[in-house]
Amino acid sequence: MRKKKETEIQISDSNDGVVLTVGKKTVAEIKNASDDAFEVLVNGKHIKTFKAYPDALEEAIKTYNLAL
Repeated sequence: MRKKKETEIQISDSNDGVVLTVGKKTVAEIKNASDDAFEVLVNGKHIKTFKAYPDALEEAIKTYNLAL
């Protein structure tokens, strides 16, 4: 039977938002676009803009999981 490998995603503050990393690899960034907007960036490419931080975080994690 195959064991599932657990992946730990670390969320760290940056100058203009947060950075999501797995080990030493940056998998996504969430930047404050304005007071009520958060941009999700994966590999430097803009993915989507959200009004709520939790929605932006969920999208960043979902995008990473789909890339595996």
